[in-house]
Amino acid sequence: MDTPALHRYVVKMGISNATDLKFLKELAKRMGWTFEHVRRTELDEAIEDLKTGRVHKAKDVDDLMAQLMK
Repeated sequence: MDTPALHRYVVKMGISNATDLKFLKELAKRMGWTFEHVRRTELDEAIEDLKTGRVHKAKDVDDLMAQLMK
């Protein structure tokens, strides 16, 4: 009997290889899962870094090098 799921689980993964993506799509298809692929660019990650405060500011190269050596 095919009953609809009462709860929907969302899983986010990061993969480093495009062949893994093909495997995951095939696995999702065979298991009857839905599969959504959202490609994030480096720009998306940089904007997220800015929003969360993961940035460092330096007034010049010497200041930057001093911060890096800490």
